[in-house]
Amino acid sequence: MVEISEVMEEETPAAAATTTENVVDSRSQERFADADEIEAALAHITRPSAQLHLQNLITKLRKEGKALQRVTASTSAASSDDSSAQTAAAASSAAALPDLPTPPKRTPITAPIITSSANKYQSFPTHYFDCGGYNSPLVTVYVPLTGIGSHDKSKISCNFTSTSFDLVVSDFTDGKSYRLLNDNLEKEIDVSKSKYTVKPNKIIIKLGKVKGEYSYDYWTDLTAKKKKTENKGKNKEDPTAGIMDMMKEMYDNGDDNMKKMIGETMYKQRTGQLDKMGGMGDMGLGDMDI
Repeated sequence: MVEISEVMEEETPAAAATTTENVVDSRSQERFADADEIEAALAHITRPSAQLHLQNLITKLRKEGKALQRVTASTSAASSDDSSAQTAAAASSAAALPDLPTPPKRTPITAPIITSSANKYQSFPTHYFDCGGYNSPLVTVYVPLTGIGSHDKSKISCNFTSTSFDLVVSDFTDGKSYRLLNDNLEKEIDVSKSKYTVKPNKIIIKLGKVKGEYSYDYWTDLTAKKKKTENKGKNKEDPTAGIMDMMKEMYDNGDDNMKKMIGETMYKQRTGQLDKMGGMGDMGLGDMDI
């Protein structure tokens, strides 16, 4: 039986020299490429010390690249007789040069996204109210703001409830944020008919009036003179609050006899002589012509 063995083709000195030249030339080009890319990034560095470090690194890379180029040139110019010795010298010189670590994957440098922190609102410079004509279905609020029409619409909002509207403009000129909140409207509104529109230099808010049996509510002002929520809370806590308010109004508008009777009744109420919820009969109202 004939034994078949694998024959490895021995690499010739010329082939070895060519391989070494290619390796050295490749490493030379890597040094120059790294130096060029770091130099391009240098424009984005602001710290002087960091710029100095990078400049030194660029100089070092270029020197190493030129040294490798000289090794390649000397290897190519050598004769075939001493090509093996020159190849060994080139390999030794290349080995003596430090290997730079593989640079990490780069991502584009982008400016940081600036967001409004804590959204500290300030009031709009001014706004105007139009109560509309008699029996009109809407009242209107005009909020002037130069250039608002070109602002990001996602940063403009207006929320409605039956007793309020809340207009917010975030991150406007110079990062300012504006807010117009009214939670004590003179009349209740129809939320389904309320809306806002952004014009080039103003925001228009339309508040839908509530329609009664015969006509729409008539507004005289945008804001109620008294806080409705406070009165409602007071009436819930003290059921007699409405009665006492009515008595006070009767006292203010009544004649001397009426004031005397109401005064006596209120005194008895405070001293506990009347029931907490009653005592109106003691005022003598049953004998009065109303």
